[in-house]
Amino acid sequence: MMINSTTILFYMNMLLGVMLSLSSNNWVMIWVGLEISMVSFIPLMISSLTISSECAMKYFIIQSMSSSIFILSVIFMLMGVNMNYEIIINLSMIMKMGVSPFHAWVLSIVEGLNYMAMFNLFTTMKVVPMMVTINMNMNLDLIIILTLLVGSVFGLNQNSVRKMLAYSSIFNMGFMIYSMKNLSMWVMYFSLYSINLIMLVMLLMLNNIHYMNQLVINKFELKLKLSFWILMLSSGGMPPMMGFLGKLIVIESSIYFNDWLITMMMIVTSLMTMFYYNRLCFIIMSISSMMMKWKTESMSWLNLNILIINLMIMPLLILFKYLS
Repeated sequence: MMINSTTILFYMNMLLGVMLSLSSNNWVMIWVGLEISMVSFIPLMISSLTISSECAMKYFIIQSMSSSIFILSVIFMLMGVNMNYEIIINLSMIMKMGVSPFHAWVLSIVEGLNYMAMFNLFTTMKVVPMMVTINMNMNLDLIIILTLLVGSVFGLNQNSVRKMLAYSSIFNMGFMIYSMKNLSMWVMYFSLYSINLIMLVMLLMLNNIHYMNQLVINKFELKLKLSFWILMLSSGGMPPMMGFLGKLIVIESSIYFNDWLITMMMIVTSLMTMFYYNRLCFIIMSISSMMMKWKTESMSWLNLNILIINLMIMPLLILFKYLS
């Protein structure tokens, strides 16, 4: 994607819509912010891929439908209709985020997006719906269990990197929805997920990787494969990587609140995601590679940063926690 004045304008408008919704004190302005961010994001979805315009249209239809449901519930609330409008608002936000059982649209549009648009879809565009869901303060345990199951089970047989990242996003949404009980815990988990995802997206984008078997067929350098493996471990939640800390704190919180069913689901589904993250990385690092593993001198700037960030953030955060 070319960075020009038009792209910068759309990015600024998208962030403006998010900030407008977050700082609003009435429902109509939240809706206006959601619409501004949506219409600014749609042009950013258009790329050289043939199906990108079709994906943009699908995204527009789904987001329009969820926005219509949202504004309908707001009208019911303002009219004083004797109706449980909290459920309708939550339904519209869950549809907007692409959380199970309304996750099918994410998988149908993700193949037509470039990597930066996909990153924005999985992070920036989900902030406002999550904040609205937090303010509704409803019990979403069934949604969490469904999301964790769908994100882990259906990701097992994926070869496309985009679809694997989409299922990973759905899986992580289960953790994020549960962490909404505590705003600081949600901010921490969302930040760690975003940092890990942007590093992975940068690596995939710079090396033009779209399918997992490219890493076996092409002779990539060992340091690239090592960085890819570290990010996969972090995404799956392997200690002492950065991604482990977020999952640990959310699972610790679920034990504290005695949500044993959700705790069990989180642990089991995390193991399943760890399997599909590392299945191919294990092959490319251990079986298809003939180089000695300690010959990793002359690390590039990106590879070195990935290694340092993933290995150092978790010990540093634990240290700060105990020092404070």
